[in-house]
Amino acid sequence: MFAGSNRLTIDEKGRLAVPARVRAQLAEEYGKQIAITLGPECVEIYPSPVFRRMVEQIQKIPDRAKRVVMQRLFVGHAVESELDGQGRVLIPPMLRERLKLGADVVLAGLNDHFELWPEAQWTASTETAQVSYADAFAALGP
Repeated sequence: MFAGSNRLTIDEKGRLAVPARVRAQLAEEYGKQIAITLGPECVEIYPSPVFRRMVEQIQKIPDRAKRVVMQRLFVGHAVESELDGQGRVLIPPMLRERLKLGADVVLAGLNDHFELWPEAQWTASTETAQVSYADAFAALGP
């Protein structure tokens, strides 16, 4: 399970250096292959086996319009990649431009995948979410 947030930097070549702890966990649980794609709010990074399961689920969406949207946006923007020897991965230029990823980013672990946000947008999003956090937390029950 991936958890936690890391403030990171995308270098001038568009590469993200994945923290050593995250790399080790990724390699141990899934290997080095990943898929980087467009999420609803940010860039999403999946271990390849998880990404493939998501694609299989997309194929089963009965509503054709929703299935096509997911195919075009989630699958159509996906780039499969592998961490290099120094633990870096190239964030595709199209995704960097579309989501306005500059140098300062936040990588957040969300169970089976990661989200990659522009740092300012991550801060704003989490501040907004804080308002409903107590209610969402209560959904866990006693």
